[in-house]
Amino acid sequence: MSTDLRTQRRHNALGFCTKELCSALFVSGRSRAAAMADLDTICERFAGGALAPAEIEFTVDSASVTGRLPDGATRRAVADGIRGARLVTEGPGAGPAPRREPDPRPWPLGDAAAEKPGYDATRAAVREHLRATGARGVAVVHHGELVVEEFAPGFGPRTPTRGWSTAKTLTALIVDHLAGEGRLDPEAPAYRDITWLDLLRLRSGLAVRRFEDGSPEMLSDADDYFAMYVRPVSVERLVASARVEAAPGKLFCYKSIDHLTVALALRPVLGDDVHGQLTRTVLPALGLRHSVLETDTDGVPLLCGAWYTTPGDLARIGARVTDAMRSAPPVTEVAGPVAMRHPYGTSVWLDPDGHLGVDHPGICYALGSLGQAVFVVPGEGLVIARTALEPRSRHAGLLRAVLGALPRNP
Repeated sequence: MSTDLRTQRRHNALGFCTKELCSALFVSGRSRAAAMADLDTICERFAGGALAPAEIEFTVDSASVTGRLPDGATRRAVADGIRGARLVTEGPGAGPAPRREPDPRPWPLGDAAAEKPGYDATRAAVREHLRATGARGVAVVHHGELVVEEFAPGFGPRTPTRGWSTAKTLTALIVDHLAGEGRLDPEAPAYRDITWLDLLRLRSGLAVRRFEDGSPEMLSDADDYFAMYVRPVSVERLVASARVEAAPGKLFCYKSIDHLTVALALRPVLGDDVHGQLTRTVLPALGLRHSVLETDTDGVPLLCGAWYTTPGDLARIGARVTDAMRSAPPVTEVAGPVAMRHPYGTSVWLDPDGHLGVDHPGICYALGSLGQAVFVVPGEGLVIARTALEPRSRHAGLLRAVLGALPRNP
């Protein structure tokens, strides 16, 4: 690896770590010591050992984090109120993200779990999963009721953590909600001649430079896939610079540019303040109570994966996906022959090939890096939501454990 390439990766990893620490402190509300411990896993997963967090000198004030390397490289992130945290070149922060008080009403209107008999085995299975893995919170919804909600030490129902690409499924639900209000047509063009559905099904034909995990170019300046996570960027510029690789609807490719394009295309629908409209009206309409969308330098939400959420809110997404499975077209309509290893629908993963190892037809699920997952098992009336931080996700084990521990006659 050239010295220049190594320096690029180190500096971009510095930006990544600085912003993640800022979000952990001012969005999740975690202690500095706990947040610092997470950076090792994050840096190893995305920077491939190019930088050790211990090399970074962090300065934290009331609304920002500055990271500095021995070579003088500096990156700064600010807490931006309801917009979470973001990397900046200059300017003050607005302060920590506001926290909502717990609502004593039963889930999903409030935050309270149902006190139902028969779920002791389910609760025990969830607690063992939390003990044995990097999971941080698990919510189990059965026949429309939150029957189990458990957390690892240091986490709770009001501690949002990064949801990563589960945001893609949220994006599909946002579009579905706006379509239900008559504000857009999913089959109409959203950007150029690309329809909303083509974007949500990752078959826009747009392409950006992306390097394989572990390659020496990953997290370099040439890596467009991670650009929005490692330095101040404009979604509008990223989308404008994407090249056309295929006609819309012809080629599936898992990438973030499609959901970023959705965020940009929402401007004519919602107005210039897309983030504000989503936060004030759409997220509440979806029932999300403790989630925070982060943005680019222009305030456009990074709907590809920069959001903070809780198991309870992820479970609400699962419940909404259950409803969307009955819509036309359903979210579980396969978008392409095979997406990477497994079939993909409208921003959800599918299991017709049985790769999850359970005999339950119709399962679909949302996934995010480092272990985030939402499983929807329609035949059981079941939703399982999981937040985590682990280099190798063990979410499928949770699915099997919960299915094996459900009461037969709840």
